[in-house]
This record gives sequence, C-alpha cells and structure tokens, in this order.
Amino acid sequence: MNIRAMMKRTHEAFVLLFLALLSKATSVKPCPRPSLPQSDSNFCLSWRLAVETNNMRGWRTVPIQCFRYVETYMIGGQYERDINFIVGQILSYAIGIALSNDGMDAWILDVDDTCLSNLFYYKSKRYGCDPFDSSGFKAWARTGGCPAVPGMLGLFSKLVNTGFKVFMVTGRDEETLGQITTANLHDQGFVGYERLILRTPVYKGQSAVVYKSNVRKQLVEQGYRIWGNIGDQWTDLQGDCVGNRTFKLPNPMMNDADVSKQIQQMVRFIRQEAEEKANEISVSAEEEFNIEKLQIVEAEKKKIRQEYDRKAKQVDVKKKIEYSMQLNTSRIKVLQAQDDIVNSMKESAGKDLLKVADGKKAYKKLLKDLIVQSLLRLKEPAVLLRCREVDKKVVESVLEEAKKAYADKANVPAPKITVDDRVFLPPPPKGGDSHEPYCSGGVVVASQDGKIVCENTLDARLDVVYRQKLPEIRKRLLG
Repeated sequence: MNIRAMMKRTHEAFVLLFLALLSKATSVKPCPRPSLPQSDSNFCLSWRLAVETNNMRGWRTVPIQCFRYVETYMIGGQYERDINFIVGQILSYAIGIALSNDGMDAWILDVDDTCLSNLFYYKSKRYGCDPFDSSGFKAWARTGGCPAVPGMLGLFSKLVNTGFKVFMVTGRDEETLGQITTANLHDQGFVGYERLILRTPVYKGQSAVVYKSNVRKQLVEQGYRIWGNIGDQWTDLQGDCVGNRTFKLPNPMMNDADVSKQIQQMVRFIRQEAEEKANEISVSAEEEFNIEKLQIVEAEKKKIRQEYDRKAKQVDVKKKIEYSMQLNTSRIKVLQAQDDIVNSMKESAGKDLLKVADGKKAYKKLLKDLIVQSLLRLKEPAVLLRCREVDKKVVESVLEEAKKAYADKANVPAPKITVDDRVFLPPPPKGGDSHEPYCSGGVVVASQDGKIVCENTLDARLDVVYRQKLPEIRKRLLG
C-alpha cells in the first residue's frame, strides 16, 4: 500500500472518529460510514491483478478512479521492482539450460514495453485512462527516443553473452518504423541480437497473435529451439510455437487486443470518410463530366466537319490521280505502239538482209570486204575466222584475195587465216516463227588467243546501224 493511500485512509478514520464524538455530545445518531469508492487502492490492485492474469478482457481504458494508482505503480518504484523480480526468474531458468553447439538456441523478445519503454507516451494518455491513439503512438515512436525498460537491457546482454540467438519481434510497421526502431534499440544498448523482425505488408491486417505465431513458426521450421518468450501483452505469448517457457511483463496501461479493435474502428471511420469524400467527388465529377461532354461533342462536330473537308479533298485528289494514271497508261500505250513500229521496221530490214546472200557474186565480194575490214580492225598476224557452214566454200575462195588486199592496205605481210571447221555461225532461218538462233551472213574474226573478237556479221552491223540511227528513225516515222 503506498503512502498516499495510507494518508487517505488515516484521514477517513479521523473524520469517522470526529463524527462519533459529535453524535454523543448532541444525542444525535451518527451517520453510517459511506462505502469505499471504486478508486480505492484495493479495487485498483484487484483490477490490475485481473488484467495481468488475463482474467479481464476487452477493456479499452484504465478505470478513471485508478489513474493515480497506475501512475504511482509505474513511477513510484513498484513497476521496476516487479520487472527486476521477473528478470531474476528468467535468469534462473536460462542459467539451467544446456546450450548446444549448433547455434540454434533462441529467445524471443517483444520490443514495445518489453525492451523499449513507452511510459512518456502513456503519461500523455493519463497512463491508459485515455484511449490508445495509434497515430499519436506512431508519432512518438518516430522520435526514436524510447528509453530501455529498467532491468531488460541487462537481461538482454546476459542472454546474448551466454550464446543464445535473440530475436526481437515487434508489431511495428517495417516500412515506416524499421530504421527508426533499429536506431532506437542500438542507442539504448540493444546490440548483438540475431534479427529484428517487423510487420511487413505480407502480415498486414493480421492480428498480433496470428502474426507472431507465423514468425515463430518460421523460426522453428528453420531449426531454432525457442527456449523462452518474453512480452508485456498476452498476444505476445499466445498462439503457435510460443516456446519452452513464456514470461509476462506487467503493463496495466494497454490492452493489445483492444488496440486491434480500435484500429478496426479507425479503419471503418476512415472508410466512411473516404466513401463520403468519394460521393462528393462523384457529384463534382458528374458536373465536370457534363461540361466536358458538351465540350467533347462540340470538338467532335468540328472534327467531323474537318474530316468531311479532308475526305472531299481526298476524293478530288483521287480523281486527279486516276486521270493522271489513265493519261500515263495512254502514253505508255502510244510509246509501246511506237516501239512496235520501229521494231517491225528492224525486223523487216532483217528479212531483207537474208536476201543479200542470195546474190552469189555480190555476196562473195561482200564477204571479202568484211574479212579485210575485220583484219584491219584486229591487225593480228594470225587470226581465227568463223562463218556459216553454208558460206564456208565461198569464204575459202576469197581468203587469198582478202589477205592480199589487207597486206596492201596495211603495208604488212599477209596474215595467217584459219577457218574454224568445227564451230560455225548459226545457219539462216528456216522460215516460219522459229525462235532458234540464226545468222543472215558475214563473218566473225578473232585473235588466236580469242581475247580480241570482231563480230562482222550482217545482223551485228544491222544492230549497230539501228542504234545509231534510232533517233532519226523515230523522227522520220513518228514526227
């Protein structure tokens, strides 16, 4: 019983004694003693015992009449003595554990109000008499100024130095409080733990029991043996794989299970606010939509008009293109007809060439002149001559004359002329529409090595003349 409560009860006793004396002096019956209010330390002690033993559930706040009691308990020394007593029990248990050499002997420690104290936050909440405020708690946690819970830093260090793998498991959000929590623990001397495990998005929405059960289960599946589990809330110590022994630290200021309910209420409130805001946005969006719709309709009408003008221009361009194509087609037909006329003229000349060989005397003289001309072109001492097979005898009959004529004109010795009797020029056409190669007459003379060739056939000469005279022919025929 603390000093304040003793003074209060002493004061009540003096008041009762004074009333009794006064009633005897005045012959008036004394007033009955009033019943003790619920804020009496005995009630608050019983209330705290029910909370710590988890016999009282679903409470949201500390009874207002227990404000001073809880304040005195937390800062008057009893809380620290209770912690030290439990730490002693934990050390007695831990010393008796025979550690293996595989490094898989583990302890699990909660963080908030187990390793780091949030007493300054709860002081602003009248030590739990005001409802838990998650946003306010996060703001406090972001300061990174949580001091170590008395006695727990020493216990932590002894567990680490003994060889246990210490896992710090907390419900704090990893994304928003991960780095701050790590720094806060290190600043308070919690250095050397195996791992700090915070709540990730995978565990979002899960209760503390489910979340921490999953974490412990994963550690067990990894081969760790959980010898001890320490926390200030029953949700830290319930569920699966809780460990060989659990140790509950006192905390009469907060009910973690009720915090989850408050969070759900906040979620519902936020959702309601969001829905109302969404309705406002929907109404505003509808108005903006109607305005935008009119603007779009007008814009689309303008586009349609522009599209109509564009397509009308396309039709006009298409007509011009078609007219140009038809004009080009007509021109191509005219050019093709002109080519046909010129080619027919060439074919007619080719047919006339066939008649040249019919005049034997004149053709004989022509062959001699063609041979002499070829020799003058080549100026070789020895040449190979090819002719049509039908012209072989005529060619052989004029060779000597051709040699002499060449020698006189070139003023050189007469060359050696070999008539190829194995390869002949194509024969005259057989008539009809035969597509076989033919030769109208003439000769082909080449050097002995075959590198220089003078094609002096009637057909070759016709091609040369045709190419040279083609512009003049077109002018005369087509104007």
